[in-house]
Amino acid sequence: MTGIFARRAVAMLALLTGALLSPSTGSSETLKCGDRPLLVFAAASLTDVIEAAAAAFTAATECPVAISVAGSSVLARQIEAGAPATLFLSANSEWVTWLETNAAERISGPPRVLARNRLVVVGRADPAEIADLLSTRFAMADPAHVPAGMYAKTALEALGVWTDVASNAIFTENVRLALSLAERGDVSTAIVYATDARMEPGLNVLYRFDDANYPEIRYEAVLLTGAGETGGAFLDMLAGPEGQEILAKYGFLAPDGTP
Repeated sequence: MTGIFARRAVAMLALLTGALLSPSTGSSETLKCGDRPLLVFAAASLTDVIEAAAAAFTAATECPVAISVAGSSVLARQIEAGAPATLFLSANSEWVTWLETNAAERISGPPRVLARNRLVVVGRADPAEIADLLSTRFAMADPAHVPAGMYAKTALEALGVWTDVASNAIFTENVRLALSLAERGDVSTAIVYATDARMEPGLNVLYRFDDANYPEIRYEAVLLTGAGETGGAFLDMLAGPEGQEILAKYGFLAPDGTP
């Protein structure tokens, strides 16, 4: 089974100074944690957010959270195949809809939009026209199934340059891998989310795609069977003021698209 499965030690409270959880999130005295950690499957671009949110949630409730991050498509297929995830955070609505169609028995609640994002090109060169930036080898998530790649291909098609630059593309299984290729210098540029660009200060944002050139980038969350009270409380935290503060800290836009 592909993907990244690793329980992460969530010790990032220093990032969350002043971000206290509300009483509605629950506490160790009121929330039944269950016999196993809450297992969250999250899109790779949410890595930093979900680690910070898990740390805050565990501190407030003493309920442990395990995290697996990968491309949304990889995670959705793993859930359909029986992976014991209890919450799925996808970088688009398509893979949530796919799960609703192909594994309806795993869905335990309606999807909720948590955040939005934008698409950019990063690298160490100077800003230029998009065709010039992608005239040599560049990285992007696989447009066949990874949301970031699907958005990128649509944007490049809208700009009329896809057929000219597609042969230069190195496709990756998630957007963070595309970012890492640019950071290491294995490619000249990479197409990533605006939030990813913030994670590598050595890279510059060379081009910002017009929002009109690709579908709205929406992060959707859905509870899965076995989520129980703990899963519901964690999702409520992510969708509420505390979770939205963490998302904003890492550059994500609010569900309505505002900064």
